[in-house]
Amino acid sequence: MATSASISTLRKQVVEELGWMKLDPARYNVTAIAREAYVTGNGSQETWDAAVKRNRYPYLIGDTVRVVVEIDGFQEHLYGAIHSFRTADNRTYKRRTLNPHSAYVDLFERSGVLRPLTEITPEIDDFEIVTDHSEVHRDGPKHNYGIWACLRGRTHAYAPPADVMVTHKASGEVRRWCNDCNDPEQRAQLGHYMWWQRQRGMKTIRQLIDNPQDIAGPANDWDAMNVRDWADVFPYLVPAEAAALYEQWKERNRERIAA
Repeated sequence: MATSASISTLRKQVVEELGWMKLDPARYNVTAIAREAYVTGNGSQETWDAAVKRNRYPYLIGDTVRVVVEIDGFQEHLYGAIHSFRTADNRTYKRRTLNPHSAYVDLFERSGVLRPLTEITPEIDDFEIVTDHSEVHRDGPKHNYGIWACLRGRTHAYAPPADVMVTHKASGEVRRWCNDCNDPEQRAQLGHYMWWQRQRGMKTIRQLIDNPQDIAGPANDWDAMNVRDWADVFPYLVPAEAAALYEQWKERNRERIAA
């Protein structure tokens, strides 16, 4: 049987090995890995890999996550930080657990919500992040030698160049930031952009839900033109039936659009 001294030594070894793997030891039950990999296990690579996989905390207090909240009849993706983990009867866990039942999330833009862990998504999963320099600066501005500046730095005299291109998968909205600005809070704001724009465009959205044919009005109809202009900027907000009619309208008016 392993002594407390040997467990302590094994814990240090596990922390070192996780570091070599570029894994954050804070996100793992280090003691459990030490026991499963080296005390009850045989210390093989297979045993180590299984122990590491099994003993990773899926979420920690303070993690930025996304939940789905119904607002005005729409399923909105909102972001916040985990405040606490709860049992099935809504009691707070007294110690860390690998498999909590649910979490209370402090939303950044609204009051908090309680959600089962199965209904919580790490914010990073909602974004595609590109770091390749040529891709980040593709079609960059000629006046700046083809280099995009960090979007958040443009209000300053010397905005740093962008290091990453971040795309919100659900909306396709893209932002170019320096590494310092590419953090969970800024990504959450980008994720909220879809919700904010739905609130601003709610009148048009309701119109297209009730009368989807309005988007396919005559080419010279002022009201229809305004609706189509809005749809071109926010295609991800266009109700499905109206979006299908708009695609048909564009096909019929392809030559006019090209001109």
